[in-house]
Amino acid sequence: MMLKVAIVVIPEAFPHSIIEPLDVFSRCQTIYQHRTGQANSLRPQVALVGESLEHAIELNDIRISPTHDVSTAEQFDVVWIPSLMVDDAFSYLQRKDMQRWIKDQFQHGAEIATVGTGAFLLAETGLLNYRVSALNKSYAYLFSDAYPLVSVKLQAPIHCDEQLYSAASDSDWICLATEILERKYGKVFSAKTAELFIFNGYKRFGGRLPESRFSNRIQDAIVTKAQAWIAEHISEDNLVSRVAIEFGLSESSLARRFKSANRESVMHFIQEVRIQRAKEALEMTKLPIERICDLVGYRDSTYFRRLFKIKTGMTPNQYRKLSSSK
Repeated sequence: MMLKVAIVVIPEAFPHSIIEPLDVFSRCQTIYQHRTGQANSLRPQVALVGESLEHAIELNDIRISPTHDVSTAEQFDVVWIPSLMVDDAFSYLQRKDMQRWIKDQFQHGAEIATVGTGAFLLAETGLLNYRVSALNKSYAYLFSDAYPLVSVKLQAPIHCDEQLYSAASDSDWICLATEILERKYGKVFSAKTAELFIFNGYKRFGGRLPESRFSNRIQDAIVTKAQAWIAEHISEDNLVSRVAIEFGLSESSLARRFKSANRESVMHFIQEVRIQRAKEALEMTKLPIERICDLVGYRDSTYFRRLFKIKTGMTPNQYRKLSSSK
């Protein structure tokens, strides 16, 4: 069974957001066969599509070149739009040929998947009008100002609206990919593929997880719901006490259940979500560090800077400079 995936390659795309799905979709058949010992007839085919074959992305002497351009007559099952650098000039608006091609693929039955700020490019086609897209809070306000006809879903890292899939942020790309694989090839196939790529302990789509070696971490449905609640309210204060009240638990009971299900404390989970959101804001926006600090739930910028360096090995400014140089 053939699955034809096209990954959009434009200058605004983050290289990692192209390479990661390319790796998953290109090798999912091999991974499944290796992990199960079962041969199969699945034949995923991945193309990198640019407005022109000359529109390559270069990073540290590594070149990502399109294999197809938008003049191709080939029809794809899935069009994957990676996360984009949304700069002050909104340069993605210039990609009119790509926008027309995406729209044509959709009209011929392709499913469109966006990661993070890839939603900006899809929204520009008009295909998201009067629909819903998952999006991270860090840039949801900017998106809503630009595309008021699109509803933004902040509480769900992944969302599906008929032919349109969306992941709220870069960190959710693997959940989006495995959701597509599950719908095309089934739960077992997607789970075996995901085992090699999932770095969180859970899959955050509708509270469901692929049945993998990670699944024993999330047998507690309350904890899974608590994780989603925390992610939705991450910019707010007193999350530990508030999430305990929200689910009718004492803080000590929540701590025990969280540790048992997740192998990490509630506070550690909160820190991980906040630092990930901060990284995305540093990559995607030019907001001041103090503003990002506040948006992700920290009121003390000195503490935030210190914690960020502990978690990433660099200061927020260093991380931003590194991201902008890519």
